[in-house]
Amino acid sequence: EAYTVQGHSEVLPFQVAEDDNAPEAMRLQQRFLELRREKLHDNIVKRCEIIRSIRDIMHDLGFREYHTPILTSSSPEGARDFLVPSRRHPGKFYALPQAPQQFKQLIMISGFDRYFQIAPCFRDEDARADRSPGEFYQIDIEMSFVEQKRMKR
Repeated sequence: EAYTVQGHSEVLPFQVAEDDNAPEAMRLQQRFLELRREKLHDNIVKRCEIIRSIRDIMHDLGFREYHTPILTSSSPEGARDFLVPSRRHPGKFYALPQAPQQFKQLIMISGFDRYFQIAPCFRDEDARADRSPGEFYQIDIEMSFVEQKRMKR
């Protein structure tokens, strides 16, 4: 077989096919190469498939997916907020949500009886064994006026 070289490439800063323990800063700077690694690539595909399955199941159960705002006002409860400065209102800040609780409650009292969201949540707190620091996703589910026997079905 004959091959034609289409373009010249520099030597890669780390091996894509191997787990060579390249420094984290380098892997983050060259993220497009890091994501070509089989393990990371497979994890992204698995996450996509899991989320699709969750959505299919929830829709089959009569739930509707709603998306709550990402930029909100600061909340006095819970962990410290991640604050985002407002360009239009100097000295004012938005907060990234710790959970979609307030907006979910508005949806529920507005007459929607089944809600779910795969919600991004942000918390300015130290790392814990059971949670990544800073951001994570949670499945938030709510039903209105439900009796226990209905839940068991």
